[in-house]
Amino acid sequence: FTEPERFDIGRSPNHHLAFGAGIHACPGSSLARLQARIALAGLLRRFPRLEQAGPERWAGGYAVRALTALPVRGG
Repeated sequence: FTEPERFDIGRSPNHHLAFGAGIHACPGSSLARLQARIALAGLLRRFPRLEQAGPERWAGGYAVRALTALPVRGG
């Protein structure tokens, strides 16, 4: 990346490795997945009628996929 020390959420192109794999796997990936699981469970407890309001959008390819949009409604 140009200016790798600068945080840029809209950086493009952004060909990063995310959590990596094998010996290069991020040691914090399990913690991040656990935090996401807890956060989503809390969201669904707080808004039990939450439902998908449109098609989800995905980015990525064969090895790595990322959800980029998930419209919801209700609550």
